[in-house]
Amino acid sequence: MNSLRQLECAIIKGNTKRATAITEKCLEDGFHPSTIIEQGILKAMEVVGEKWKTYEYFIPNILVSAMATKSCLNILHHSLKTPAIQYLGKAIAGTVEGDIHEIGKNIVVMFMEGAGFEVIDLGVDVSPETFIKVVKKEKAHLLLLSCLYTVTMHAMEDTLIALKKAGLKDKVKTIIGGAPITQQFANSIGADGFGIDAMEGVKKAKKLLHRGRL
Repeated sequence: MNSLRQLECAIIKGNTKRATAITEKCLEDGFHPSTIIEQGILKAMEVVGEKWKTYEYFIPNILVSAMATKSCLNILHHSLKTPAIQYLGKAIAGTVEGDIHEIGKNIVVMFMEGAGFEVIDLGVDVSPETFIKVVKKEKAHLLLLSCLYTVTMHAMEDTLIALKKAGLKDKVKTIIGGAPITQQFANSIGADGFGIDAMEGVKKAKKLLHRGRL
């Protein structure tokens, strides 16, 4: 069994200690962080999600797998940060109100920072008012909204409506993402971009801000 497959299994089982050790080993063996995320972490989370849907896994199982994932991402986060990287702009990120999902958001934040964006992560269950307050205070170039549940998708629209009412809609570019999100939904609520994954999100951010070649 190769190391990426071992990492996948460790996360599925919620073995944080083993998952972090394997992540470090993958980096030592020369695997790029994006490869570790795509072929190890994300595959594991897909399996965990399926086990949840089929009632094989319950809340405690989900939580320990999420803890293992977060630990691995912390390790990869440091390896993606390089001191000489070009500054591309400031972004505000968060999971919308009513949603406590953070793994997808954390991956996006990590890739955005690795690409050269300064990211202020507001965490989860963030109200439209909080997003607006921070966007205004920080004079952000980008607003990154995430959600996992279909019932919280409306909070993305609420945030964009609040952004427009505050007179900020034309001053900050908005990118949305998450499991239930589609390009069609992004268009319907007036978002500037949609990222199907973290790397696509970075590409959209650069394109929206006209930062470098894609």
